[in-house]
Amino acid sequence: MKKLIVGLLLAGAAVSAQAELWQTTNKSGGHIVLTNRDCPDLPNRNLRSGYSYSKDGQTLSFCWAIVDNKVMAVYKNGAQYTYDPTTFVKIK
Repeated sequence: MKKLIVGLLLAGAAVSAQAELWQTTNKSGGHIVLTNRDCPDLPNRNLRSGYSYSKDGQTLSFCWAIVDNKVMAVYKNGAQYTYDPTTFVKIK
């Protein structure tokens, strides 16, 4: 049930008029950040913009959407990742 609630909150963030950010820790000591901004790489496809960064400052951009109660991310380099939405915490 918690996954469904968090998934709905993330999906709701995608259509909210306010700027919202959701964040979780990644394996490289940095964070994965989801925004509710349109993805500039794939406009008009209901995808949102996100980015991840490592503790040494490397930043990668991606487009994301909620699919089957998971955060599905496609990075600019073509890599695709699935994240558990319950690990994200609203930071703004």
